[in-house]
Amino acid sequence: MVELIALRGDITEQRVDAIVNAANRAMRGGGGVDGAIHRAAGPGLLRECVERFPDGLATGDAGWTPGGELPARWAIHTVGPNFAAGERDRSLLVSCYRRALEVADELGARSVAFPLVSAGVYGWPVHEAAETAIDTILAAETSVEDVRLIAFDESKLTRLQAILWRHRPPAVAPGSIGALFDGGDPHPTPSASGQGMLRGDPSLQILLRGRFADTPAPDRPAQLLALLAAEFERITGAAFDARPAEGANPYLYVPELDPGHGMSAGGVNPRWWREIRIPSLLASR
Repeated sequence: MVELIALRGDITEQRVDAIVNAANRAMRGGGGVDGAIHRAAGPGLLRECVERFPDGLATGDAGWTPGGELPARWAIHTVGPNFAAGERDRSLLVSCYRRALEVADELGARSVAFPLVSAGVYGWPVHEAAETAIDTILAAETSVEDVRLIAFDESKLTRLQAILWRHRPPAVAPGSIGALFDGGDPHPTPSASGQGMLRGDPSLQILLRGRFADTPAPDRPAQLLALLAAEFERITGAAFDARPAEGANPYLYVPELDPGHGMSAGGVNPRWWREIRIPSLLASR
């Protein structure tokens, strides 16, 4: 079974057997991830691409070159569909990940780092691109053991982790903050005001559980509250203790928790967290 993790970082610095490049059909370098990998690998990468792919590479296909000056031994190049140009067949995006893993198997690679293919200048909706990447990698029959999805920014990392941990929850250490989310009722009764969970709240729980999977739970409730509140603010971008003005929307919309169905899908209820969920976690501690 593939071990799949999502990390924030620079894909050109990943010390793995193979780094996947989101290339274009010409296979002559470009912008974004493609340009960054060519710069990091050195001019020899372009010469290899010219020699190995004289006619370029088809959308959805993959091929390899040596990694040049990259810390990875190989670069696996795949051409994602350009959503912004009308290439919206999801099977082409699926093929990018499937073919890249097939090439990795041909090379004998056991560790591979992927970018989120087509989610940059090619304009593929980020949540759909992330769902496609994770679904395809987890379902692949491959000898690759370690796959990393590399996010360049915090927003993409949040999306990737929320989706990945929904499919495959990480193990939590005994006595960790993450373990608190496995005890008791995961969906406590809404408050007397009727304000309960929104559709984004379960995804927020998944993120908090995963991010604190190895963090020992402090003995003092105040310290635990501070840690949870800080991570809540980091994910949602809103102050944990903020109270909306009278007549204002009491809920938060967090785009990273929205699978593309509108504001209700990415909605978070701060009051529910302050008054019900986090107090239940403190009590279980």
